[in-house]
Amino acid sequence: MGVAVKSRGYAVASIGLILAYFAFPAELRWLPYLLVSGAVIPAVAIGLSRSPVGTRLPWWLLLVAVGFLNAGNVVWAWNIYAPPEPVRDDMVSAALYATGYLFLLGDAVLVVLRRGRRDLGGVIDAAITSLALGGLLWDVVFLPFHQAADVPPMDQGFLFIDVFVMMGILGALVRVALVSRHLVAVWLLAGGLATGVLANVLAVVITDPVTGAVPDWANLPFLIGYVCLGAAALHPTAVLITEPGPEPADDLTPGRLLFLGLMMASIPVVGGGRAVLGLPTDGVLIALGSAVLVPLVMLRVGRLSAQRRRAEQELLRLATADPLTGLPNRAACLDRLTAELAADPGRQAVLFCDLDGFKPVNDRLGHAAGDALLIAVAARLRASVRECDLVSRFGGDEFVVICHGDDPREAVEAVCDRIRRVVREPIQVAGELVRVGLSVGVAFAGPDATTDELINRADLAMYQAKQSKAVGELSLAHA
Repeated sequence: MGVAVKSRGYAVASIGLILAYFAFPAELRWLPYLLVSGAVIPAVAIGLSRSPVGTRLPWWLLLVAVGFLNAGNVVWAWNIYAPPEPVRDDMVSAALYATGYLFLLGDAVLVVLRRGRRDLGGVIDAAITSLALGGLLWDVVFLPFHQAADVPPMDQGFLFIDVFVMMGILGALVRVALVSRHLVAVWLLAGGLATGVLANVLAVVITDPVTGAVPDWANLPFLIGYVCLGAAALHPTAVLITEPGPEPADDLTPGRLLFLGLMMASIPVVGGGRAVLGLPTDGVLIALGSAVLVPLVMLRVGRLSAQRRRAEQELLRLATADPLTGLPNRAACLDRLTAELAADPGRQAVLFCDLDGFKPVNDRLGHAAGDALLIAVAARLRASVRECDLVSRFGGDEFVVICHGDDPREAVEAVCDRIRRVVREPIQVAGELVRVGLSVGVAFAGPDATTDELINRADLAMYQAKQSKAVGELSLAHA
């Protein structure tokens, strides 16, 4: 049976049980509930078996998570339907649910790290979302109910964990879903968690604070959430969840800054507003939430800002560097020479260098060998000059060296001596030792020299040097 057929069959059968939920007598409605939630376990096991070896850890975590959730469902059903009076303070099922959600959180973080290519920013975003939206839900929905119903502190603690962990899971899954929009399985997982959050909110809002009674229809959102989890595991795109996906977009945009600002302000603004109005509020949550949320947002903004700086530096490098040799390109060379002539005129020398014997090597051994030869020559030229000098690739097999100092003639003489020595050494290219020569034209800057004039004089001198060119030698001429 194909994966798509299994997925559709599972969805149809589960939805059928949900629709038939109210056809069961009230005392037997635990049966379709446990059947729907329990069917998620074999569905996740199938998803695990289909995933490639070495990428199964998220599926194992999901399997353990639904195991704990189902164990909690069994305890809950027993405490509600077995005794003469339902057990109101059910700590065992609450602990099982909290444990299951923690495993789900670990699963979501792994999905972010694997599918999102170690998207640490996504993990931070999930944490920020968890704290901010979870804090709002807790302060506005859960805390007032707990105070009105006099819920024991232990039960409050377990529900506190559930709310924040579920919001963290949801934030992480939505992050992956927005990057990999075609992965239906991730959207189903996110939909299952969103339905679970909604179900918990509804269960609190419609619970009678005196008797603790909850209408049976409040179980339906939980059942829909379980169906989404099982359908995600059986969907054909589930095998792609743990494979590396596209690089997540992580830009410091106005929208992202607005999101981070709203998340950072949510807990103190809403909590403080409720306190001003005399409504119940959790002072500990406001203090601790703000103490954690503010550093997280600052860390996120700092990472985004650093990433933008790196991107800008990379764009600048690409715009000013030769892609083959990594040397400054023609534009960067001319900008540097113009700046030096303006700041300290008359103390510059330009060496216009052209390779001799490059074309025969390129024609005989191929363009890849020619590129390797240019890279090797560029490295040798860079090693022959001082730190303050500039070596650039001007184009083709032409290089320009800019020397600057108190005595540029002495600097040029020393540089040319070093270049002469390295030119005489053969270069290994494509498994062969080849030799090239270098024709160099030198022009010295006068007090009123311009960039174009200096480059042109060095270029003309280089053509004079070509008259005596020899492979394996440095041919030199002065303007």
